[in-house]
Amino acid sequence: MKHFFKKIWQTPMFLIFVLIGLFYGIPSLGNPAEINRFAIVTAVGIDKAEQEDFDYEVSLLTFVPVPEQTFTEFYKVISASGNSIEEALDYAGLYTGRQVGLSHIKTIVLSEDLFDEDVTKVLDYLMRDKEVSSSTKLIAMDGKAKDFLNAVKDLDSQSSYSVSEIVAYNEHYIYATGCSLEAFFKGYFSPTKASIVPVFSLQSGDDEGISTENGGGGGEQTSSGGSGGKSGGQGGRQIVNNGDAIVFKNGEKQKDISGDDIVKINYFRGEFKTGGITIEDFNGEPFGKASLSFDISGKKLRNKVVFENGIPTIYTDIKFTVTLSEVEQEDEQFNKDVDLYNVTKNETSQIEKQIKREMAEALEIMREAKTDVANFYTLMYNTDKKSFKRFLDSLDDKEDYLRYTLFKTSVRVHSK
Repeated sequence: MKHFFKKIWQTPMFLIFVLIGLFYGIPSLGNPAEINRFAIVTAVGIDKAEQEDFDYEVSLLTFVPVPEQTFTEFYKVISASGNSIEEALDYAGLYTGRQVGLSHIKTIVLSEDLFDEDVTKVLDYLMRDKEVSSSTKLIAMDGKAKDFLNAVKDLDSQSSYSVSEIVAYNEHYIYATGCSLEAFFKGYFSPTKASIVPVFSLQSGDDEGISTENGGGGGEQTSSGGSGGKSGGQGGRQIVNNGDAIVFKNGEKQKDISGDDIVKINYFRGEFKTGGITIEDFNGEPFGKASLSFDISGKKLRNKVVFENGIPTIYTDIKFTVTLSEVEQEDEQFNKDVDLYNVTKNETSQIEKQIKREMAEALEIMREAKTDVANFYTLMYNTDKKSFKRFLDSLDDKEDYLRYTLFKTSVRVHSK
């Protein structure tokens, strides 16, 4: 024993660990578990408050841990109103008896009734909060954010699908767009002042979307602290993601963009990784009259700016690698294996013409709305600051610079 204490005395680092354990370890054993002190929030929805005394209603999708032999996730929605986002979150903490922690947030949902004002006033608190990641996904709703979170609660509790995963997938798909807090404010503070946010919707019926009809069997109902009372889950609703989006300029809603138009704009933005291209009414050998669908397996995009006589010309070169995935014929069945079929020059030529036509339509959409969601402004500014400034100074409306910018596009399609 004497040798043991002598060894400890000769190792002062061991004594330090013992002291740390005495001062911090033992008291922490008496503290309640963090799961009982914090409300685990996975999504936040923000609406205009229905009560006249408050400005905002904040709904929190919270994860409720339940000890069971089988792994089951339980969620509930907590709603509270306040004159600011912070005040509403404080009230939500009072209603739950837990401190509201935002470090686990994956999605922020904005209600359509917020779009008539600068939404940065709403997002400012969340952006400044150190717990909220700047990569948190941002989506818009064409209805109430609270109703959407109720449907998400049922979906996340009973289904292998997660809305946060759907939102994340938008960034990789040509038919949609993704947005994070960082991307929104990056657009807001850029010279274009433009940000693009995906739109989700709730629809009744069984036509499309992810159904929540069978959801909510094991989860609690919605607790509504700010408005009083309780509301049930959104049985029979469909969570629909059509790829639609809203363009915000200076933080305010500028234009609705359909999913079909998002595809056209994404050719210029080039942020997608996967998707498809369909040629309707293709007439040629060996298909006859048919509809051809192609999968995009690779894509390269390059932009170059040249100032000619003071006018900027943007050269866009896009290279696609595609594979034929489906053939729909009216009169007869295509007998060849589409996976082994070599796409001919005639078919790639049709794809190139269609993409060029859709890119021209995308330019017209951006010109009419005076919103440069592809951020051509930065490209021109970085190429030649002086020439670009002189070009802007020559315009009566500097925000209408896309209408006076020339675009020349080269599209090349190759078969894999």
